[in-house]
Amino acid sequence: MTFGKIRIEFRQAKGLLGFGFLQAVGQVCGMAAPLVAAKSLSQEIFGSYCLAKMVAFFFSTLFVGSLQTPFIVFANQERAAGGKINNAFSVQCALLGISSAAVVVLSAAFSRQIAAFADITAKDVVLVVLAFAGVSAKSLLCNVLLAMGHRMKNATAELAFGLLTLFIVVLLDLFGAVTLRSVMAIYPVAGLSVVVLFVRRVDFSCLLPLRFEPRYWREMFDFAKWIVLGSTAVYFINWGDNLVLRVYVSMERIGSYNLAYQVFKGVLALVFVLYGYFLPFVSEHIDDRDKMNAYIRVKRPRILILGALVILTMYAAAPRVCAMVYGDRYPEAPAIFRTLSIGALMMLHVILYAPVMNALKRYRFAQAGNVIQVVLNLMLDLVLVPRMGLQGAAVATSLAYAFHAGLVEVYFWTRLRKALDL
Repeated sequence: MTFGKIRIEFRQAKGLLGFGFLQAVGQVCGMAAPLVAAKSLSQEIFGSYCLAKMVAFFFSTLFVGSLQTPFIVFANQERAAGGKINNAFSVQCALLGISSAAVVVLSAAFSRQIAAFADITAKDVVLVVLAFAGVSAKSLLCNVLLAMGHRMKNATAELAFGLLTLFIVVLLDLFGAVTLRSVMAIYPVAGLSVVVLFVRRVDFSCLLPLRFEPRYWREMFDFAKWIVLGSTAVYFINWGDNLVLRVYVSMERIGSYNLAYQVFKGVLALVFVLYGYFLPFVSEHIDDRDKMNAYIRVKRPRILILGALVILTMYAAAPRVCAMVYGDRYPEAPAIFRTLSIGALMMLHVILYAPVMNALKRYRFAQAGNVIQVVLNLMLDLVLVPRMGLQGAAVATSLAYAFHAGLVEVYFWTRLRKALDL
């Protein structure tokens, strides 16, 4: 390897490490916020908080998170061609407006059902909608920054959101003000604060004037509807265990399961940082055989090894850390996390293929795989939870992730490798 190539590799690694570090710290802070709240809330109230958060983040995943990938893929291609992303941004804004209206209508229509599921009052459902609004506003801003190629600004905004959520919950804890309502209110406050702080960093000349080019509307909507299907499936992979646990176990035990699951979801969020980093790069260079070969055969294996070491370290440390922080309040949580960590390893395997599949617009397979995974997960939940309790839900989740990883691996070697000419 020449000195010039070494310098290029170093710069790329430095960029990934900088982006990944900021994103990782933000995700860790966001993961830590509910864990801090768990120290002050009873296990039953913590269970209600997790279920209320589940509903808010379901709306966010379905109506906002599902728009991220189509927007970034089309915006990067548009920016590479003409330097602006106003066509893709216009469609993004229209879809987001429609989605927000849908959330308000659905929340009003099913407020009693939402309240009964999370064991909260009907008034608390308003906080669920506000949490959706805060997270959605932050996500839109971060998506725009990423689509414009501002990875570090995107990572800094995500970091600010995580720090704010953690700071507010720690402040509430210090003043003895941690309640279900105060913790739920953190999300709209932190989300809107990030928008106010970072909106000045957006180059609006790239976003305006708004234009509704029929081709962009048609292709992005077609892309988005498949992502909606897959995102809904992924959401229920991540939270669907609660639907079955709600039937078979007490709210107290749901709180214990979700303590472990919050850590697991934090690990998944850290893994997803890699997707956010590589998606713009892969979208731009999907036709460059040498760069794609380097990504698949060099970068991907290195990242897999490093990620596996981190997850295994957390696996080993789980019992001691839980005992130090919570004493004997959540005795089942460490064993649950250890089982779920197997699923995290499988997710790491899958996520590094995801930018390639989406850049090649193979989203039908990607989302079909997610649907198959959630169906398998829920079927296993129904079989294992009555027999194994909380551990049954964790085993079901990890088995479903392992199946999905195997499916993606087979698809890559039989289809994607030919499309990339590797």
